[in-house]
This record gives sequence, structure tokens and C-alpha cells, in this order.
Amino acid sequence: MMKKLVMSVFLLLAVIAVKAQGGGGQRQMLPPAERAKAVLANERYATFAFTEDQKAKITPLLTKFYTSSDRLVATIPQDGDRMAAFQAIAPKRAALGVPVEQAIVALLTADQKKVYDTALAAAKERNPDANAVFTRGFGGRPRN
Repeated sequence: MMKKLVMSVFLLLAVIAVKAQGGGGQRQMLPPAERAKAVLANERYATFAFTEDQKAKITPLLTKFYTSSDRLVATIPQDGDRMAAFQAIAPKRAALGVPVEQAIVALLTADQKKVYDTALAAAKERNPDANAVFTRGFGGRPRN
């Protein structure tokens, strides 16, 4: 009896641990609205010192972008060469981000635009094809 109880507790803990890690290796993505808020709260963007008004205007822009991006990513088959599939949709995803990036840049103050130019230059050092600060990467996940 005690052995069954110990095994049951162990099994329960194992299931909880797997769930806590995102269900066996699959990364769980935040919903678009939460992701937009998380990006603005990320320390990477702290140097922009966004005002509450700017955050209120930027959040729906990023939410719309992430929603569209998620729909595009959802078209990728779960089997096969997913990396090649991601690379194939990258130009479409970048095109989705261009008007969003432009709208965000239009909301920046002169000082924030200097920060943006510095961030974009750093991104271009890592990747000469970089053309965005806020809408880069799949899922909009900031990279360190």
C-alpha cells in the first residue's frame, strides 16, 4: 500500500514537472497582448523610457503584429524541416513588421530615436540584414 502511494506521488510530481516545462519540450508562447506588454517591460527596452501614453499606443501595434505573425507561423507544418519553413516565411513576417516598426518609430521622441538608431546599429552588427528593433525574431521574443 505504501509503495503504491509513493509511486503515485512520484508520478504526480513527474507530470507536474513536465507541464511546468511546457509540456515535454514545446515552448508555450504568451498570447499576443501579453507578449506586447512583456516586450515593453523587458529590460532590453528600458533605455527607451517609454511614457505610459507611448506604451498605450505601442501595445496594440505589437499585439496586431504578434497576432498576424502567429497566424503565419501556424501555417508551418509540425513535421518536416521546420527551420527551412521558418526561413521561407521570414520575408512575409518581416513585411508584416515594417508598418508596425515605422508606426512605433513615429511615436518616439528625438532622444528615443537616438536610442533606436543605436539599437538598430547593434542589430546590424549581429546581422547585416537587420532592419527592425521591435518586430524582429519569431514571436517577437527579445534576444540578449
